[in-house]
Order: sequence, then C-alpha cells, then structure tokens
Amino acid sequence: MLKIFRKSTTLLASKIESNPNPSEGEHYLFIEGNKVGFIAWLLKLLGLSDPSVKISIDDKLIKRIDGGKQYTVSPTSSIYGFGSGYSSNKMLLVSAILAVIGGLLTMKVIAIVLGLIVAAILFFLYTRSGALEMSIACYKDGHGANLRVKSGLTGKKLDKSDFENIFNSLRNVSQANSQFYK
Repeated sequence: MLKIFRKSTTLLASKIESNPNPSEGEHYLFIEGNKVGFIAWLLKLLGLSDPSVKISIDDKLIKRIDGGKQYTVSPTSSIYGFGSGYSSNKMLLVSAILAVIGGLLTMKVIAIVLGLIVAAILFFLYTRSGALEMSIACYKDGHGANLRVKSGLTGKKLDKSDFENIFNSLRNVSQANSQFYK
C-alpha cells in the first residue's frame, strides 16, 4: 500500500509552495506542517515525538518525511489519479450571523455589544478555517491516500487560490511524468 499520504492525515500548514510549471530542479508542490490533534501536541510537548511532516513532489519523486526520520518515496510515473478540494467551516459564519441577530433581538445595549463581539470572533475564526484536501492514487497495489491541510489559528492562511495552484500542480506533474497520462 502506498503510504505517501496515510489515510486521513491532517496537517496544520506552516508552508505551502506550489508551482504548476517548475524549472529544472524545482518542486511542483512542497507542503510542510505538523500533525493535528491532542495526542500529537502532547507527545511534542513531552519531547517524545516530532509531529512535523514534509511532502514534496518533483518531476521524478513524491516524498514524505515524518519527523525528519521516516522517509517514504514513490515515483511520479506511478500516479494514475489525483484530486484536490477546498472548504471552510461555514457553521462559524452562520453562528456569527446568529450572534448578531440574537444580540439585536434582545434590544439591550450590553447584549448587542456582546453579540457583536462574539460575531467578530466567530467571523475571524471563519476566515482562518480554510482547509485543502488532496489525494494522489499511485499504481502500487491499487491503493492511494488522502491529505488534509488546515489553516488553523497558528498555521498559514489558506484560500481558494492555494487549491487552484495545488490542483494545477498535481495535474501538470501527472501529465508530464505519469505513465498513465501519456
């Protein structure tokens, strides 16, 4: 089974570089981040584990480096499918609108002010809730896997243009190097 993107891996993005048309020696895609979750955070805090993950795709190889110690490599010639998507947490936006409406309906100044403050916080969280999802399927036992990259409060802010660049990078690397796209 291909383990470049283990099933349901979610990262808090710290660096994303995508180049749909790279020059010689450059990457089509480079993603760096930390695994998310309480256990990953706790193990990092205790110094027992390094949750960092780096993924790079160039014209020959797809590489994943976990914690600077574990390397997983697959040739780009084996790519037979890919996907990419972008989403944000719309529930935060709906909650912000409801906080404003709730504050206004009370007709009390303190409730209106609190509603606006809560709405501002929820709207800020909504702007930072962007997440990219990408998948690459390689011809190796017929398996593939997914990767989800989130903005979070401390991570790199992601938007729809990042999705488009990643999709174009995956398309171009597949068309240029995969034996299944020729």
